[in-house]
Amino acid sequence: MTDTPDQYNNASPEAENPLPEKDRTRDSLLLRLAGAPLVPFSTLSAVGLPPGTAWAGWFALLNALTWPIVLGSPLFLYAKSLGAGDLTLGVLAALPPLLAILHIPGAHLMPRMGYRRVMIWGWGSRTVLIFVMALTTLIFTTNAWRLAGVFFCLIMFSTLRGLAGGAWMPWVTGLIPPDVRGKFFLRDQLYGQSGNLLAILASTIFLLGHPQPRQFSLPFLFAAVGGTISVLCLMRVPDISAPEHHAQTGEVVSILRMLTGKSFRQLCVFNILYMLVLGGLTVFTVAFLRGVIGFSESSIVLLSGMSALGGVLSLFWCGAVIDRIGSKPIMSLSLAAFVLVFIGWWAVAGKIVPASPVMVGILYLLMGVAGMNFAAANNRLQSLNIPKAGRNHYFGVFLAIVNVAAGVSPLIWGLVLEVIGRHRATMGSLQWNRYSIYFACGALLALPLLAMCRQLDESPSS
Repeated sequence: MTDTPDQYNNASPEAENPLPEKDRTRDSLLLRLAGAPLVPFSTLSAVGLPPGTAWAGWFALLNALTWPIVLGSPLFLYAKSLGAGDLTLGVLAALPPLLAILHIPGAHLMPRMGYRRVMIWGWGSRTVLIFVMALTTLIFTTNAWRLAGVFFCLIMFSTLRGLAGGAWMPWVTGLIPPDVRGKFFLRDQLYGQSGNLLAILASTIFLLGHPQPRQFSLPFLFAAVGGTISVLCLMRVPDISAPEHHAQTGEVVSILRMLTGKSFRQLCVFNILYMLVLGGLTVFTVAFLRGVIGFSESSIVLLSGMSALGGVLSLFWCGAVIDRIGSKPIMSLSLAAFVLVFIGWWAVAGKIVPASPVMVGILYLLMGVAGMNFAAANNRLQSLNIPKAGRNHYFGVFLAIVNVAAGVSPLIWGLVLEVIGRHRATMGSLQWNRYSIYFACGALLALPLLAMCRQLDESPSS
């Protein structure tokens, strides 16, 4: 069955208030006090976004105060200050996506608990772990214990994120009509990158000078407070309450049956290869700038903020065209931009171009433009390729296998960089070292993705 706005408009009156009295009573008192509406299916329209979905934008903005710090440059810089090498950084970068395999068992929670409740308890619990991470920087006195504390908190954080995070895409694709999903996903990225920019600016202020390990407690505490407020916004996002929706989207579909669908299979393979190529780019650019170029922590965080700025500025253009021209043209342009990004970093690492703040800022800006537009277009394409029947499990499996690839990528590249070590070779003015080899491989491997993108199916799945 095709997921169209007509389905919502033709919903029966019972779908508007489908929950039995005992189920409504059993709902969390906290959710009822928050005043979160359950939008009747008959109010959904292709003309615009459903009422109450503005809270999803505020959730995206406040949630983005957490992940750029807990999963981004501040975390890697903190680990680097504790003496972590490339392989250790690769393991840290790999943990969150690898534990996203928990999306699969998490899909079984959604029909019983509902999307919103799964997200609230998962996101609320993981926010507690951010407070614990900030505390470990203060109570532990040795670098070894601090690094152990980072690993413990990140494992628990990623476990909760994996169990609950799979509810988001089935939730919003069930709530947002197909012909305005591009608008929604672009707005989601816009809010998210605005929060990303705020998080980076705050981290830059917290890490000015030559920060000691204890000083990293400040950005972690900032992230924890932002995460707490984001959960309050999440409580106001409309839920999908129709029992027939949960019955259909919660249908268990075998992985073999999923992969027999050509569109879904192609989308999985494409995203796996994309993650294998680009999964380590963020962490190893940070390692390169800190370990080889010698930029300060605050400079790296500030320069990496150019990626958020580039994403925010370019999303205005993308938002105006994505629902008209489709996802594939924007994804192709983004991949071409990533090829240029890899070439630029290769030129810097190979000492062809000086590693000036201007050059690094331009590369981060282009990374943001490519990454954010690709993510928005890719999310829209996923929502079209995944059928409504069994949607929870489709998204669970898709996110799990793609995130496993994203986790394997920094492990593989980190191991390769450790094996190359400090070996160098010079060809004229070009120096081949571990980082210039990594960026050159990235540029070469990103080229076939352009051809694969053209083969993806953009027609709505049945």
